[in-house]
Amino acid sequence: MSFRLKTILGIALIELTIMGILIGINQFALGGSATTQLYQRAEATARVFSNAVADAVIATDLATLDATIGTAVTSEELTYLRIRNPDGIVLSEGGAADSLAVPFQRDYSYETATSDHLIDIDLPVIVEGVTYGWIELGLSTLSVEQEIAQAFRLNVIVALIGMSLVAIFGYGLGSILTRQLHWLRQGARAVTAGDLGCQIRVSGRDELADTARCFNEMARTLAQDRAVLQDQRNELLAKKERVEVIVHCMTHIARGKDLVDVPDVARDDEIGDMARATVVFQEAMQAVEQARIEQQRLISAFGQLDEQVSIFDTNGMALFLNEAFKSFNAEILAELPDQFSLQDFLEKGHDMGAFQGIDEDRDTWVREQLQRKNGSPQELKQGGQHVLLTVQSAVDGIGVVRSAQDITQLRHSEHQLIQASKMATLGEMATGIAHELNQPLGVIRMAASNCVKRIERDKFDAEYFKTKLQRMGEQTERASQIINHMRVFGRKADGVKEPFDLRASLEEMSTLSRAQLQTLDIGLKVNIPDESAMVMGEKVIFEQVLLNLVSNARDAIEAKGEGKGVIHVDATFDTDRGHCIQVRDSGGGIPEDILDKLFEPFFTTKEPGKGTGLGLSISFGTIEEMGGQISACNDSEGACFSIELPPLTEAEAA
Repeated sequence: MSFRLKTILGIALIELTIMGILIGINQFALGGSATTQLYQRAEATARVFSNAVADAVIATDLATLDATIGTAVTSEELTYLRIRNPDGIVLSEGGAADSLAVPFQRDYSYETATSDHLIDIDLPVIVEGVTYGWIELGLSTLSVEQEIAQAFRLNVIVALIGMSLVAIFGYGLGSILTRQLHWLRQGARAVTAGDLGCQIRVSGRDELADTARCFNEMARTLAQDRAVLQDQRNELLAKKERVEVIVHCMTHIARGKDLVDVPDVARDDEIGDMARATVVFQEAMQAVEQARIEQQRLISAFGQLDEQVSIFDTNGMALFLNEAFKSFNAEILAELPDQFSLQDFLEKGHDMGAFQGIDEDRDTWVREQLQRKNGSPQELKQGGQHVLLTVQSAVDGIGVVRSAQDITQLRHSEHQLIQASKMATLGEMATGIAHELNQPLGVIRMAASNCVKRIERDKFDAEYFKTKLQRMGEQTERASQIINHMRVFGRKADGVKEPFDLRASLEEMSTLSRAQLQTLDIGLKVNIPDESAMVMGEKVIFEQVLLNLVSNARDAIEAKGEGKGVIHVDATFDTDRGHCIQVRDSGGGIPEDILDKLFEPFFTTKEPGKGTGLGLSISFGTIEEMGGQISACNDSEGACFSIELPPLTEAEAA
């Protein structure tokens, strides 16, 4: 169905609908008005006739009634007329015989009268409230029906004429509208056939004309774009050939062939970028090959190291184990499958009892080992009396590298050095300790001498002797405490960590140090809280750390040589940083340029022969093993060394 036909039919359908509605409204209005008027006229006729024959009905004047009826039925509309008495007896009637023969049935509206084309009306003859009879008449509806039919025919004729005119004008309008569409269709077919440069006629300034102009613009754009695409296609084909050459070069490089000369490197386009990327790829492949060679060398070097080296991938699975690792851990490896993880190794070693000195349960200890701080060293006792210094480092792209060095001999030498240092410290304090012991011994000698004199004079006083003996006991206890401190301090460390009280260690250190410092006119002021503070570590070695710090402070004050000096030892427990201890002196401080070197092994500011340079280094390691930290700085009078230690945990106490 063409657009023109659709336009005509659409307009005709609209016109038909409108005319149908108008005809319906017109017929409804006309029919309603005519039928209503006819029914009202029938009722009026009955009333008029009732008034006219009232006297004749009362008098039963049949002749008058017949004459009146004969005159009335001469009307075209009045079909029949009948008069009955109150008993229903016909007094007179006239009109169409066929209508009179039909039993009377009153019509109360026009609609009930259409079956016989008569409006049947009856009306009583009433005079002064008394009914003397009934008037029955039939009024024909044919005239009204004919009038309505004639009006309908005229409406239909008008509608047909209107629809014909609409069809004619619609045809003309459709022709005008479809003419531009016809040109558009021809142009679209031309574009479909490949003629992108096709241009159609444009007539008018309406929407269809705008559409036609847009079509022409679209066709021009398509033609231009096709030309551009064709040029790009040709360019891409040329680039494709160059890309194939470069891909061939990349394949050659990827297969590890000899170096190739990559073409088109100087081009300033995508091909040039690809060529330069290929050069970079070739250099990267060379670097990878060189790295592979270096890796082989590194693995070979790791294999010859006495130090244990093991490498685990990002999933924790073993990648490389050198011969030292395999030899030292042969018993553990024998119980593991060929493919195992670092966690498997640690769990199996723990289950076999290969690792000693572990207080935590297996899962906790293994988890701590796997989560160790990157690059932090940790000592581990393994295989009887062996002490291993393990370092675990995460390497991007590889996983975890774990090394272990046997430092058993080093730790043995270190303990010997600590013991020698303690003996040297005791030697340095010998004079002061002897002086400290002389005081109670002198008191004891004096008291004993007085008691002997009393006995020689036969002056026995029990209370006097009791007082003297009690004083001798007190001084003996004082001397015993000094000797016990020296004995405990001088004993050899056994390497076993256990809980101890910081407060007790500080008091014992101050007892040993004060005697020596008094002989040098150096004061020792100790400020310690009354409550205890428990930590985990080796008590003897920790006290050596404190004595080292006090000895260094003493040497600094003596080197300054400006009269009486003072050393402060202050402690605060259970702070947000743990248990804190400070050792301060009035020795003038430490040069700023060597503060960061104080804890390095063999570094010393003392004259040759007066220090090994290991005291602070060993102190640093001791505090670190206890989980704490030690630092140095200068204050207004001299140096200040600070120690921070973690409090004893419930697990350690258990």
